Amino acid sequence: MVNWRLAAMGLLMASALLAGCGGGSAYVTRHPRWQYQHYDRIAVVPARPSDPRAAHDALLLADRLTTLLTQNGAFTVLSRSEMEAVFAEQDLSNLADAIDEGTALPAGKIKIAQALVVPKITDYELIKKRDQRTIPRYARDKRGRRLLDRSGRPIKVGEETVYIYTHGAEVEGRVHVVDAATGKILLSHSVRMPQRTKTNRGRPPSAAPEDIAAEAVRELSVDFYKRIAPTRVEVDLDSDMLVLATDYFDGRYDEVKKLVRSWADFILVVRELPEGCDRNDFRVAIAEEDGRQNLFEEEFTWSGSAGPEGITYRVPLAPLTATGGEKFVAKLYSVGSPEPVLERKFKLQQVEGD
Repeated sequence: MVNWRLAAMGLLMASALLAGCGGGSAYVTRHPRWQYQHYDRIAVVPARPSDPRAAHDALLLADRLTTLLTQNGAFTVLSRSEMEAVFAEQDLSNLADAIDEGTALPAGKIKIAQALVVPKITDYELIKKRDQRTIPRYARDKRGRRLLDRSGRPIKVGEETVYIYTHGAEVEGRVHVVDAATGKILLSHSVRMPQRTKTNRGRPPSAAPEDIAAEAVRELSVDFYKRIAPTRVEVDLDSDMLVLATDYFDGRYDEVKKLVRSWADFILVVRELPEGCDRNDFRVAIAEEDGRQNLFEEEFTWSGSAGPEGITYRVPLAPLTATGGEKFVAKLYSVGSPEPVLERKFKLQQVEGD
């Protein structure tokens, strides 16, 4: 385990390492936006749900957050038994609703910890539905692969109507870090987890909405953890995690390395990043291969729930064609690091097959 008290500042000032065009090893780092260096002993207050259905998941949130903070090593985290002793003497439940720096702590303050971590599930939605949907049918070859027209688009030959069953959940949460001596809120962070859904044609998915909600709550705990504690994780990245495509169907992208100038746009995809990237902030950008100015740029927080589609952006081709250039590069950055962790080079051409 890393001794953060001795090495955190030096390690976290390091830049993310360039993984290169073909992928490889890279460091993903994150600096919390509060003065965590001045707080050693912290305690996680049991989470409160806004919806009674989320009571079990609220306990899961606090337990998972306590475990992650303990394993990090940057803090001394009070154990469950120590927290139970505090609750036997003082009621801390009002802290979950604290919204400003004037929120008062119970009389006598909390002397056993320097800071209190106060999570709450603020919204909890379960999804269970059935929809009738008309979907396209495409021409395929003998191997089942879709046939493409001259512009690289799949050839549509008809439509069919199917029933689509959907189970899912959407969870929102908030966390405060409160100075135990003064009652001052040191950090306040809210986030809505990306909607998680599982679908099936013809029958309901095997995962119940409650199971999917629990997955979202686990991810919420990771998000809170990375806002509170300093992290630096080495991950293995593959070149296929950053791709260009024209379409997505049946769980696969139609990937391309060359774009036709007459197209209106294309899809830029970040997908299947490793677990260490969850709830870290990234930035995608596109520039000429030998240029410094970005022609396209977006930031996002990676979610392990993104599924096989990943994070996608539909990028207009006009800014690229306006440069008159032929060679371009798409880049993926860990926010706060100057060097990309992945690159994908590509070209513009006049017509298909040039």
